[in-house]
Amino acid sequence: MHATEYPFMKIFSVTKPKPNGLDQYYRELTSLGDQLYEILDQGKQWSKEIALALSSGGGAIFPHTFFSKCGEQMGAVIHAILDSGTDQVIMLGTAHPFPQFLQARIKEFNGEDISQEPSWGILNPESVNAKTLLKDEFSLNLFKSLLKIETKRRGKKTPRLIERYPSLVNRHPEVLPGIQELKELAKNAVIVGTEDYCHHGIAYALPKNSTIPMGEEALSFAKNQIEQGFSFLKQNEYAEFYKHGMHLNAIGDRSDVTATMHYLIGNHAKPKILNLKLVDVSHLFENNPSPSWVAATLVKITKN
Repeated sequence: MHATEYPFMKIFSVTKPKPNGLDQYYRELTSLGDQLYEILDQGKQWSKEIALALSSGGGAIFPHTFFSKCGEQMGAVIHAILDSGTDQVIMLGTAHPFPQFLQARIKEFNGEDISQEPSWGILNPESVNAKTLLKDEFSLNLFKSLLKIETKRRGKKTPRLIERYPSLVNRHPEVLPGIQELKELAKNAVIVGTEDYCHHGIAYALPKNSTIPMGEEALSFAKNQIEQGFSFLKQNEYAEFYKHGMHLNAIGDRSDVTATMHYLIGNHAKPKILNLKLVDVSHLFENNPSPSWVAATLVKITKN
């Protein structure tokens, strides 16, 4: 596949996000009032299961779309972190394909050398280089705010947050710059991360006649796509997992976060979907192209 066929390039050539499309995303935390706590607490139905996975050396993945639509999934991980009793949390964020990343990602997709790319590695937002690269990144923002809100409600001290963004995993997480440091940190911390595994619709460069409207068929499609990707991970086939995540009909967040987490947890790690729902995102793009949706997914990863 040539660079001109790179899925994210197609997306940028077909649709444009609205300039203030994310305003609603951030406003929800203040506009929901007490309903915010109700949504958070709905996540308790999965939090014990996730807390056990975290305490046993596993991990958890939550989505980063609208809190009002999938906040219970974020809440499940927040309650699990606090219930686990940990004092350190590694949070792996998705580094979205903003222009400062795009050319390097095209190289990665085409199998070219990326070893000199500044965006290759485990990006630490505290570093000068990563601060510039991640200046528009939002994938962990809501989760960090919600964790502070819930910690305050419980009257507890917020655990130390170690924020990192795996970038250009390139089918080989074991050679990522910064991966050894992250492995050491993981010995004394629980690991969580955010990823949206399946984006589908007109906003993601699909022609209208190839799209599936939101509904049971779409939900089944998303679940099958995600589980197929997980089947590659369970066999430690990172290259196949990467290739599957770039499928244009159900494009994921490049799966850097999950691949990195799987590598940190170990060869026998097993991801499992705990909850899956579809979120309409057509209103984030110019001309509201519908159908356009994201599969918000709550995942636990066990060590064995």
